[in-house]
Amino acid sequence: MTSMTAGRSDAALAAGFDTLARLLALTLGPARRVVLNDTGGGTAEGLADAATVARRVTALPEREATAGAALLREAVRTVVGRHGDGGATTAVLTAAIVRHARRMVAAGASPVPVRDGIRAAVRCAADALKGQASPVAGPDDLSGLVSAAGGDRALAASVGELVDVLGPEGAFVVEESVRPGVTHDYVDGSRWPARPAAPELLSGGGMFGGSHTELTLVDPAVVVADVVLDDPAQVIPILEAVRALPDRPPLLLVAQDVTGGAATTCLLNDRRGLVVTAPVVLTTAGVRRGEDLADLALLTGATVLSPEYGRPPERFVPAYVGRVRRAVVRSGHLSVAGGGGDRRAVTDLAARLRTRAWELGDGAEATTRTAERMWLRQARLLGRVGAVQVGANTEAEREDRLRTARRAVRLARTALRDGVVAGGGVAYLDCVDAVRAARAECADPDRAAGMEAVAAGLEAPFLRLVANAGRREPRVALAAVRALGPGHGVDVRTDRYLPIREAGVLDVAGVAVAALEAAGATAGVLVSASVVTGRG
Repeated sequence: MTSMTAGRSDAALAAGFDTLARLLALTLGPARRVVLNDTGGGTAEGLADAATVARRVTALPEREATAGAALLREAVRTVVGRHGDGGATTAVLTAAIVRHARRMVAAGASPVPVRDGIRAAVRCAADALKGQASPVAGPDDLSGLVSAAGGDRALAASVGELVDVLGPEGAFVVEESVRPGVTHDYVDGSRWPARPAAPELLSGGGMFGGSHTELTLVDPAVVVADVVLDDPAQVIPILEAVRALPDRPPLLLVAQDVTGGAATTCLLNDRRGLVVTAPVVLTTAGVRRGEDLADLALLTGATVLSPEYGRPPERFVPAYVGRVRRAVVRSGHLSVAGGGGDRRAVTDLAARLRTRAWELGDGAEATTRTAERMWLRQARLLGRVGAVQVGANTEAEREDRLRTARRAVRLARTALRDGVVAGGGVAYLDCVDAVRAARAECADPDRAAGMEAVAAGLEAPFLRLVANAGRREPRVALAAVRALGPGHGVDVRTDRYLPIREAGVLDVAGVAVAALEAAGATAGVLVSASVVTGRG
């Protein structure tokens, strides 16, 4: 490849990177702009979320330009996949560091030492960010960080209240509502996605007359079967054992499925008044269903029936029965409260799941999903689950709000672990002095140039937030907050200079650090590969 061809290739790569970076920057902050993406056929979609913009905007004129955008897209995807937020901040930081590094390399600095300086400065700034972190003080802190991330105050208030009530071990599920707005409630006990095995259970026409929306069992016996029950021989021993119990309790029978002759036998027993029976099917799949059945058994004191464990339903004994104070069956889920299982065993499993979830939480996207699952399991075992219901007037608005809600609950939990820092780009501004102090001690001028690129880049999130709000000239605002001292910023919602923490404008410390580290790594790749032009 000739030097001229390589130069054109590098320029196209840099142009692709710059194009996506400019679009992502528009989505930063509560005053974020909407990016219009041409979907073909004369139509366009409005995108206001950095992760969505990075995913949807893929077609650029030149192959090298597409490759340049892909470098930034991967950095954004990694941060958002692991933390649920931080994509726009990652893009803004990366673009700023690269922009300043380009100037320095164009002025004669060697790319590899510049890259090394970037890495050293990022480590220094990350340590400074971690040093600024403080624990979440209460629901106002949580509301502030959620509002800053998505600009949805109703959602922020709901999440803040839920976390305050449920505590750091709580989990939240996000549900779609048919009504516009945001509401929330607390799950009484523990809940699993499930359905009645027979429609008659809730129809009011069979089993013992459902209420059409739910069925409540008081002090039921609980039998858990990790198997499909389809033969009368599998359920008759269960029904006989429960019928023989002194208090003749109703039966909550939870299995992979209850169908065929087994379902008919349950229905006939119920109609004859022999055993009030509620067969329920958990609707989780694969390995997850086995985990859910095991958790339900542990919580209620039941023993899981399974031929694999040497406990086929046909050889059922009364010792396999569990108990709960109350069970509620609806078309979408099963809730139990007051389980009769060993409380120590329940809390021990919850603690192990919680520890493992934190260990996995900063891994790859698939690993993060596993961590989310573990966190929900431990919260469900402890009875600390809340639900956020989200609705809107249009499908597009509802989908956007659902994404924001899911991101918000992840942010809230990460904040409880990692703490919070000043939002509005202020935490990054307050790292600049530490980076420049380290740069002053660096003897290698090219390495020092890379450190200065990071110091200058740390101003970019603040400048972009102010620019997106459109009320002040960003550089003038920067000079003003510098004069006011550390911790001061602009609340872009009210257009006031003030100590930014007092305004409740916060960022999650872990997300702020992750965005900076991803930005430094991506900028280092670009610089060391000599993907620089003389452009400012």
